[in-house]
Order: sequence, then C-alpha cells, then structure tokens
Amino acid sequence: MNHSTPQPGNQDLPTLSSMLLGHVQAMDPAAWSRLVNTFGPVVYRWCRASGIDEHQAADVVQDVFVSVARGIGQFQRQKEVGSFRAWLATITRSRVRDHFRRAAKTQAAAGGSDAMDRINQLAEQVDSTICVDNIGHGMLRSVTDRVRSEFRDEVWKAFYMVAIDGRSAADTATELGMSVANVYQSKSRVLRRLRQSMAELPQ
Repeated sequence: MNHSTPQPGNQDLPTLSSMLLGHVQAMDPAAWSRLVNTFGPVVYRWCRASGIDEHQAADVVQDVFVSVARGIGQFQRQKEVGSFRAWLATITRSRVRDHFRRAAKTQAAAGGSDAMDRINQLAEQVDSTICVDNIGHGMLRSVTDRVRSEFRDEVWKAFYMVAIDGRSAADTATELGMSVANVYQSKSRVLRRLRQSMAELPQ
C-alpha cells in the first residue's frame, strides 16, 4: 500500500482570487488599492441607484470600505454564507440604511414629515437596488477601464475593432497602419489581460 503523502487536489490549491483576498487581509497597500479601484465604482453606483446624491454617495462609499477593512480578517470564516460580492452588498445595504436613518432623523427634527416618509421609502428599496445580480456590468466596466490604461492606444483600438466591432484584421491593420500580425497580437494580449483581471477578482 502506498503511504506517501496525498497531493492536494485542484480545489485545495489557492486561486488567484483567494490570493488577492489573502493580500487584502494582510493589509497589503497594492492589493487594497486594487480592491477599492475595482469595487469602489460598483459600490458608488449602488449608492446612487439607492437614491443618494453624488456628494453623499462618496461618503457612504468610504463608510463601506471602512467596514470592509474592519471585517475582512474574518471573511474566510464567513464564506459558507456567501461570496465576497454578496458580503460587500450586505455591508453596502447596511451603510446605505444608516445614511437614510440619519437623514430621516434630521428631517424629523426639522419637522419635515413628508420628506422623512420619502427617505424611509428609499431605505426600504435597497434590497432590490443593492444585490449581486446587478454587480456584473459595473464591475466589468471597472476592470475594462483599468486594463485599457495598461495598453497603448493603437493596441487597444486594434483589440476593440476586431473583438468588439467585428472588423476584419486586414481592415483594422489598414486603418491603424499596423501589420495584420500585430493586429492579432494586440487582440490576443488584451483578451488575455482581461481574462486574467476578471479571474483575479474575489468571488
């Protein structure tokens, strides 16, 4: 019988996503910057969709990531109750509700009962506006913007014209003054980087 130490299966190996979370939990500044740059715009859009104005939404986003920083160290033990994205949505809903509660108290103190009622109605709508189901588009746009900044304009244009607009490599090469080989290379490089960036996101 073979008594050698069993090798870990693929499920036991750290994924890029778990490695990013590990760096975040270790308070690595670069990892935190990446996390905030990726998910910050999503949280901001959640706040705006919930009825918070643009100036106050920025403050709520800060509150959300303060809460993330306080709780991220315990997140691994919470994985069975949901993904990082679901956890982030839960935190955002709480901070948005806190915002509306404070606003309602202010309105009540000023005697504005109608305004207070409207604020309370907004607070009740956050479950439908802040959820994992509507995170995808915003996060993809955030990742796409970041990846785009990593490439020269002509490389991104070649990728976009072929992969997104459906133009032929030959037409793209002629328009951009590139060789067909460079067009294919540009498309491949950008696609590879986009896939890598999406794979590195916490699930």
